[in-house]
This record gives sequence, C-alpha cells and structure tokens, in this order.
Amino acid sequence: MLIWAMCLPCLLITTVSLAIAGVSAYLIAFIVIVLSLLCIFVVVNNKQNSAHQIRTLSNILESMISGDYTLRGRLPSDPAFQELLNLVNSLADSLSLHKIEAQESRQLLERIMEQMDAMVIATDHHGIIVMANDSARKLLFKNNDIKAKLPLNQLEVGLKISQAESGIIDFNHPLLRGEHFLFKESFLSEGNPHQLYLITSAERLLLEKERKAWQSLLRVLSHEMNNSLTPIASVSQSIKQKLQTQDKPLNRESLLMGVEIINERASSLSSFIASYSQLSHLPSPNKTTFNLKDILIKNAQLFESFNLLLSPSSEAFPLITLNVDKQQFEQVLINLFKNADEAMANSLEKNISVSCNIIDNTVEITIADTGMGIANQDNLFVPFYSTKPQGSGIGLALCKQILFNHGGSITLKNRTDIQGAQAVLILPRAKHGGHSTGYQIDSKN
Repeated sequence: MLIWAMCLPCLLITTVSLAIAGVSAYLIAFIVIVLSLLCIFVVVNNKQNSAHQIRTLSNILESMISGDYTLRGRLPSDPAFQELLNLVNSLADSLSLHKIEAQESRQLLERIMEQMDAMVIATDHHGIIVMANDSARKLLFKNNDIKAKLPLNQLEVGLKISQAESGIIDFNHPLLRGEHFLFKESFLSEGNPHQLYLITSAERLLLEKERKAWQSLLRVLSHEMNNSLTPIASVSQSIKQKLQTQDKPLNRESLLMGVEIINERASSLSSFIASYSQLSHLPSPNKTTFNLKDILIKNAQLFESFNLLLSPSSEAFPLITLNVDKQQFEQVLINLFKNADEAMANSLEKNISVSCNIIDNTVEITIADTGMGIANQDNLFVPFYSTKPQGSGIGLALCKQILFNHGGSITLKNRTDIQGAQAVLILPRAKHGGHSTGYQIDSKN
C-alpha cells in the first residue's frame, strides 16, 4: 500500500506533464503502461519477500511449539530480518538443550525408581494412577499394564493406600504383607494437584534399629549389673567363709558391714530398675498453652549458683507461647539446667543463656552454658550411660523421649564461640504469641 501511495501520484504527474508538453497520446499511453507494470512488479515482489519472511519465521515457531528444535532460519539477503532469525535460532538452541537435559534427568530418575525396592505411585487430581515404578506395577496391575488408567482407590491395596495417613501401616495382601512406611506428599503438575505415594518396608529398618537399641541397652545393663553384683558376690563369699570357720569367734561388726554393703548395692540396683521403668512408661503428653518466658523464670529460680541470661537475636526477647505438656517440659528444663550447673562447677563465670528463634510453626530454643563442654558426644542419649560418679544416665534419654512424643527434637553440642555446651530444642509453637522487652535474670534473686 505504501508503494502504491508513492507510485500513483508519480504516474499522474507524468501523464499530465506529457499531455501539457504535447506528446502523442499513443506515446503517453505506452509510458503509463510501462510505468504501471513496473509498479505492479515492485509491489508483487515486495509482497512475496515479506510473505517468505513471515512463512520462514512461522515454520520455525511452529516446529518449536511441536517440540522440534532442529529447524533453523537463514536469509542473508535481508540483514535486518536475519538479526531476528538469529535470535529465534538462539532460542531454539537453548530450548533444545533444556529438552535434552530434561529427558536425561527423567531417564535417570526412571532408572533409579525402577531399581528401588520401595513402591512409588503418582495420581492426578482425579485419583487416576499416572506413574508407578516396577515394584508398584507388580503390586497394582496385572501384566504391568499401567495404561489401564485406573483410579487408585478402586484397587484392593490402592484403597488402603489412598485412605491411610503418612506413617506405619500394616498390609495383609498376598504380594504385600507386614508393616510398611507410607509417605504422602502433594505436588502440582501442569497446574493440577497430584498426589505422590512412597511405600517402603519398615520391618527391615525397625529390626535393625531394634537390634542396635538392644545392643546399647544390654551393654549398659551389663555394666550396671556387674557394678552391683561384683561387690555383692565378693562380700557374700567373705561372709560365707567366716561363717564356715568354727574355731574363730564371729565378728559381729564385720558381718553387719558386709550385710550393709549387700543392702546398699541391692538398693542401687532396685533404683536402677525403677529408672528404666520411668523411661519405658512415660505417659502421653497432656498439651496446654503457656508462656515460655514465665516457665524459664520459674525453673531457673530452683538453682542458686548460676545466672540465667535471655540473649535475644533482636532488640526484644520474643514472648513465645508453646503448646506442650507443661510438667514434662519443666522436667526437660530442670534436667538441662542441672547438667549445665554441674558442668560449670569449676567455672569462674556461671552463666546460662537462652535464645529463641521462630521457624514456621516451631520454636527453636538454645540453652548454652559456660562449663567444661561435652567430652563424649556418642553416648549422650544412651539410657543409663553417665560420666558422672552419681549419675543415673536417665536425664538426657528422658528429655529426648519427651520431645519425641511432642513431635520435637533435641541436639547437644559444644559451643564454637567460647568454652561450654549448648542444647537446641525444637518444639511446636502455639498459634498465638506476642513480644515483650528483653531482660536479664539472676537466678540467685
């Protein structure tokens, strides 16, 4: 249209000029026809070139949309359009590389899944199975035919899998028997919600954990039993020999001392068994909501030999509320404060600092002391293991069990800034909480 807009006025001016100059009408008609044909040729040729450029670009984009990134465009006669084609070619190269990487990653993931003993199942938003590894296909489908597009809840085992919550579940199926661990997680695919199921046998893992637990328990039991039975056997043998000797008078005080030793070791053994009963019969937590700062102050006042410092990460110490069993949590604090107090027996500055961080719906509580630190970190939570002369070895194991029952955890390690140890507690946070100003507490007061 632009070419026609330029050519038509030129033709009109040329015709009028020739007519005024008195040129023959035949010559004027001939010149007009030649110029008109020339304009038509220019217009048609330009339109064809533009159409060719557009078709070239369209073909490349269409092949990219269909997933074929091998097509490239070349048009050296038009440098301006070639710049656009170069950008499109670079885009095709980049998409081709990403496609190859995605295919390789998918193939690697599929190979890993096929070699897994665990069963992996994925369902779409309608509950239809869209992916299953070899272990899952053998269980769910006949002849490994996953193309049947069956809903998971219409299969015998699949109904139990889809209705169960994450955790340990017991199966009673010819191909799936015993306790298994089920992991469920939601994810998005193409904008639609999907469900991922991971099922693995729990018996092997539980048996291995049970074996290690029994080994640790028997090692400690053997140690404690020998500590009590060895003196009992020695003293009783000595008393027996004195009673069998008839030619010497019996020493009443010596016999009473031997009986006292036997009674003392028997009482110690009885207390040891009572401690084991306390750990194995811990009641379920009765959760209530309370303020963390208040309970820290309350339990710190039970000790007179150290200062409790609230060391906030910001200008204000957070006024955090917890949703746990108050009595059991107090027992955890008392055990940790007592251990820290004993560790700081020879320290010049006896300070215990407490800091808190809120991470999502949990509270991270760090209790740090300035004591001698932890010498043996491998057996910290082994029941009845203690490095203290009068220690029962029940405190830290009890703390760990209490936090585990609350869905939390505890870790102990040496401090990196100064000498001392620190305990990190993870606990669920109550839904409502506030903030207050920070301060320092002297437990002596």
